[in-house]
Amino acid sequence: MLSYAFEVWNLERVEFRADINNTPSIKAMKEIGCMEEGILRSHAIIENGRRTSMILSILKDEWFGGVKENLIKKIY
Repeated sequence: MLSYAFEVWNLERVEFRADINNTPSIKAMKEIGCMEEGILRSHAIIENGRRTSMILSILKDEWFGGVKENLIKKIY
């Protein structure tokens, strides 16, 4: 999907969001090359209150600058 986003749609960035308490997802996103951009505090209503999310992203330059290659190595 990232290949499609950067190589077919020619996007400049792909953004991801994860609940601040979802440390496994945040760790996985960082391991594939996502960079932390910031925190959205109490921005969404959830069943037991409000959600705070971390925003992470990959830029096109980062994708072609090594993120794609590292991700392929992790997959195979």
